[in-house]
Amino acid sequence: MATQADIERIVREVMAQLKVASAPAAAPAAPVSAPPAALPKNHGDLFIDSRVVTLQSVAGRLNGAKQLVVAPGALVTPSVRDELRRRGIELVQQNAAKGAKKLLAPVLLIAGRTGHDPELAVEMLRQEGIGVRSESAGCLVEATGKLAAAIAARSLGVLWTRQTAIGLCLANRHKNVRAVLAANVPATAAAVTAVGANLLVIDPTIGTIYEKKQVLREFCLGGIRECPEALRKGLEHRT
Repeated sequence: MATQADIERIVREVMAQLKVASAPAAAPAAPVSAPPAALPKNHGDLFIDSRVVTLQSVAGRLNGAKQLVVAPGALVTPSVRDELRRRGIELVQQNAAKGAKKLLAPVLLIAGRTGHDPELAVEMLRQEGIGVRSESAGCLVEATGKLAAAIAARSLGVLWTRQTAIGLCLANRHKNVRAVLAANVPATAAAVTAVGANLLVIDPTIGTIYEKKQVLREFCLGGIRECPEALRKGLEHRT
């Protein structure tokens, strides 16, 4: 009897052959449900761009997720489907959820104390339908103040700076700001979920532009996240 690992290996081999032959992507093995009426809020959505979604694709990224959104025609392996059922996470095709993107929170990205232009990353996000406004600031105190004001007005914030430790410290002094440091996609997703982050501090010199775009994309598409109940009392005392 074939093991789960055998099934996933066979799936990858088949998809590789289909790619070489320029054949259309295989349809999902089971019907994908339509998004529920509450989807426009877009809280707790995890977006995966891969044509083949395996357990490795979602490792460390499902905590706190309510829906896994995949590209049209993506092949989701049986082990992923089993894990989604176990966690009570719904599987949704991206085209079915397209209308939800338009209702996502706006994003303010401020480049502070860096010579690295964020416009390439910003443009890639705009191509995804994410509304991003980009500014620069002469000092991080000014940058974090502007971001805190934007967050109070129900926006998401991104601080683009090499001085990440200073940026995190200054940002988290503001009431209702929950800033985390960008790392790789799974680690960032876990940090964002843990505190309901609404501000991402990202070092433009670390990682490729594609990796930064993926981290930014998932943060922005996740929408406004609520502060976890366990943290609210401790954070209420900040000024």
